[in-house]
Amino acid sequence: MNINLSWDLFILAFFGVVVAYSFIIGRNQTLKVISATYVAILCSDAVGNLFSTYLANSESFLKFLRLFAIANSDQATAFFKVLILITFIVIIAVRGLYNFDADDSRPLSLKMGINLALGVMSAGLMMSAIMIFVAGGSLISDVANANSPLTSIYGESRFVRLMIDYSNMWFFIPGVGMILLSLFHKKSA
Repeated sequence: MNINLSWDLFILAFFGVVVAYSFIIGRNQTLKVISATYVAILCSDAVGNLFSTYLANSESFLKFLRLFAIANSDQATAFFKVLILITFIVIIAVRGLYNFDADDSRPLSLKMGINLALGVMSAGLMMSAIMIFVAGGSLISDVANANSPLTSIYGESRFVRLMIDYSNMWFFIPGVGMILLSLFHKKSA
């Protein structure tokens, strides 16, 4: 069996892993991961932009990064933003000082459907942020790079196009999902 690695396969595998993990950790922790992702996106974008401004253009630092196959400051910034994003998500989700209480007495099938939807939204939010950072984009600054590594991938991969073209939806829908769950949640006494 010959499997060709592609961005589509990577995105599908990423979604599969995140959705499966959301079933393992449950609805409350998945909500915590989604909120942690929102906070981590803004923090990693800001820290990455500071990194780009003050450290990524240093010739001695770029020499060091070439040991890790990072050739220029744009790649260094994208790598740094993704690294910080993943690190912050894990720290906030595991050690965050808040918890969600979304347990209720709904039927099991509805609970599983909600958990599936939250898992897909969580994966879409994370993947959209990663794609924007890899493309050299920023949510809080105009640092977009026209010579992005995603330019050729965008033309080849339907899933990459979906993630980038609809990234605003991927950022918007999980937040609305959390708001709707909060509005319609019935606490058990």
